[in-house]
Amino acid sequence: MAITIKPALRKNPQNKDAAAKYYAQVVLAPEMALKQIVEQIADRCTLTGSDIKAVLDALMTVIKRNLANGSPVRLGDLGSFRPSVSGKGLEDASKCGANSVKKARVIYVPSTEIKEAVAMYSFSKAGASAANEEGGDEKPDPKPDEGGGEAPDPAA
Repeated sequence: MAITIKPALRKNPQNKDAAAKYYAQVVLAPEMALKQIVEQIADRCTLTGSDIKAVLDALMTVIKRNLANGSPVRLGDLGSFRPSVSGKGLEDASKCGANSVKKARVIYVPSTEIKEAVAMYSFSKAGASAANEEGGDEKPDPKPDEGGGEAPDPAA
């Protein structure tokens, strides 16, 4: 299975006068809800769906509590989460405190195993045939009764 991509026209935010260019953008597949995750995990082990849901709920509580205390949370082969803030730059260190924080966020850092899996992803262009997935100028095949295309080479 492959991740579907499509071309998206974007301007360069650092150079407003530059011509817009096309960049690959992921076409999101349907979102996987917690219920589906629980069902898929239950299919792979001996735990019941309610046991798995209880563990995931407890995991969320533990992660939130530790992040709120400033602790990074490492989940082995899944990766890690750590708290981060952004704020106003101040010239005087003594004035830099809780009031200078504008926004708090969580940073997720994937494990080596996840990074290796991501490096192995394959991609396919939305609406592209298997023979024409490299990109470039894609033109639809002409309809048989409209002609078009090249004539066969008589020497071949």
